[in-house]
Amino acid sequence: MPPRAYAFAALACVGAFAACSDSSSPAEVATFALEVRVEYPSTYATQGAEGARVILTSTERNTADTAIAGAGGLASFSRVIPGTYTVSASREITAAQALQLTGQSAAVTLNALAPAQSLLERPSLPPVLRLSGSRLGDLVIKEVYYTGSATPSGGTYFSDQFVEIYNNATDTIFLDGLLIGDAFGNAGQINPTSLPTPFQSDQGSVFLTSIWQIPGTGTQHPLAPGASIVIAQDGINHRSDPNGNPISPVDLGTANWETFNQRDDGRDLDAPAVPNLARIIHRGGFDWLITVFGPGVVMFRAPNVAALDTVLAPGTTSTFRTRVPNALVIDAFEALQNGASGPYKRLPAAIDAGFVFAGGTYTSQSARRKVARVVNGRRVLQDTNNSTNDFEIITPPTPRGFGQ
Repeated sequence: MPPRAYAFAALACVGAFAACSDSSSPAEVATFALEVRVEYPSTYATQGAEGARVILTSTERNTADTAIAGAGGLASFSRVIPGTYTVSASREITAAQALQLTGQSAAVTLNALAPAQSLLERPSLPPVLRLSGSRLGDLVIKEVYYTGSATPSGGTYFSDQFVEIYNNATDTIFLDGLLIGDAFGNAGQINPTSLPTPFQSDQGSVFLTSIWQIPGTGTQHPLAPGASIVIAQDGINHRSDPNGNPISPVDLGTANWETFNQRDDGRDLDAPAVPNLARIIHRGGFDWLITVFGPGVVMFRAPNVAALDTVLAPGTTSTFRTRVPNALVIDAFEALQNGASGPYKRLPAAIDAGFVFAGGTYTSQSARRKVARVVNGRRVLQDTNNSTNDFEIITPPTPRGFGQ
């Protein structure tokens, strides 16, 4: 008998299923059948990963067997020798397949690995390998309530503005360090002297007036797939707080964050129940007021926000803005004053090729991203990098909601 056969026989005698006739005559190794179930990430529409490639590797013999998962994600190995094994799986997903499974059209490779374990007999239930890989999709701006509301006396109120950020991906995303800002420039012909932004010629960057950041060390603020956060200008119940507006359409007392602009005169309200974003740059009034005529809102990450360029606006002597390269932008949204305001567009087409517009100012109207599809109970929001296509104007705003 070849030396390798003697090695197999020795292993079989040690295992619980060994069948040795005597100490000197090696017998055939007892084997068993093994099934392994491979599953997609829990956020995918289907769980059984049919077509996954499963490799069963013996750590003792340095041999490997391969099987392809069939219906239900089950891969079968017919003759497994008792011993210690690692089990790995992989599945390459095409863009078309990913669209059906996740709602996002992007190719991805998924993998899973189970650490070495002793397999001496057929388990009562198939071991399960859960695939994982690069997330599909990313954070998107879900809703921007910018128009403000009228007061009972016919006045105007803007402190109830908010921006909502949604996890459109297939995996949890940590929000620590995320940056958000508003684009510089008029939203339209607001008055006879209103001009388009002087930065329009630079289509490789967006120029921001103010920047705020979610604090954290990297893993303190997870956001699950299909979940969102609300960033309030003032984190109060605007309908009932004495500092609010009784006919405001929103209660932001449970917002996740607020933009508190600390000043010597104390004009900005600091809601004690809602944590503050870190103020990185604030150029403007006493609060982070995004223009009620139609803002450009940009969400991005930067390895060193302090290193971003500060640029003097062409044609001015003291108007400085922060330049953010398009490559750093995660998502963007733009609203303008009306349908004829296209020449006033502030965001480069590469990050937002369109714009929306409300019916006026202080109308309690909001811009909300459309739902493209529902996958395994998770809403996948439309994201074509074009606000005209992706957003609709609604009344009233729906923080953390989608209406009927």
